[in-house]
Amino acid sequence: MNTLELKRGMIEMIASIKSPELLKKLYDLVEEITLESRQEVAALTPDQENQLDRDLAASELEENLVSHEEAVKTMSRWL
Repeated sequence: MNTLELKRGMIEMIASIKSPELLKKLYDLVEEITLESRQEVAALTPDQENQLDRDLAASELEENLVSHEEAVKTMSRWL
């Protein structure tokens, strides 16, 4: 099963649950899992955060933008 099929199946199963208590338990479990998965992301150092902020700001500047065609041409060696 791909990700979309898994999500659809989970939604269908959850939609069929009638018990509020069971739904609450399931909600708590999913919340715990998602919180744990977010904590797996490495924290950035202050220098890394500053560099990321600068890079994101630079990506907004029109002079740093390239056309789709140019990007595809540059990336074609990996496609």
